[in-house]
Amino acid sequence: MKFFDWFRKKQFVPHRSTDEAQLPPKARKRDVDFLIASISNLAEDHCAFETKAQAVARQLDGPFVLKELEDRLHSPTKPPDRFDYPQRGFGVWLAYWQRAIFEILFHYRERAIPFLRRVGFGEYDWTQANAIAILCRLAAEGIERFSTLDALRREFPDFRFEAQLYIVQDLETAASRDNSVADVVRELRDLPEWREALLELRGDGAK
Repeated sequence: MKFFDWFRKKQFVPHRSTDEAQLPPKARKRDVDFLIASISNLAEDHCAFETKAQAVARQLDGPFVLKELEDRLHSPTKPPDRFDYPQRGFGVWLAYWQRAIFEILFHYRERAIPFLRRVGFGEYDWTQANAIAILCRLAAEGIERFSTLDALRREFPDFRFEAQLYIVQDLETAASRDNSVADVVRELRDLPEWREALLELRGDGAK
């Protein structure tokens, strides 16, 4: 299983795009797809990935952007050759595409919370761990901290083990880099399921 981490703290104040209303629907769709792909292409360059996502979030912002991003979670563009099978295996481009979308959502902050909660605490999906990671990054910055931690402590024990592994891996890695995320993670480490997942990730699960 390959895990990803992409946690750094960046902020901006979103603004409404003046170009969105001028674009016909088909042109807007191509524009959104192109911009998400431009972030996905940088998924293996952490700093460039985050910088690009912040810029794209500003560029895409508008009254329908959350719905546009939601609609694309499982509909990536055709992968570039270097991210396609057999060079990289199945699913790599989809994983990077979804990472890009959630990194954009991070910059919409409070506006993105309802959607992030619906994905993070809803029916199991590959994107569940992505949503939880973004919710915890926002909580680390004081955005809905209590409600996010309360919900995660309550729901985490019932998550699929695979999702628990991804969540723990992502957040423990982030905690090693960012003290504010570490404060959030410390409030979760007493969960037996969290400790079990951590042991599994460290290779001690069978001991």
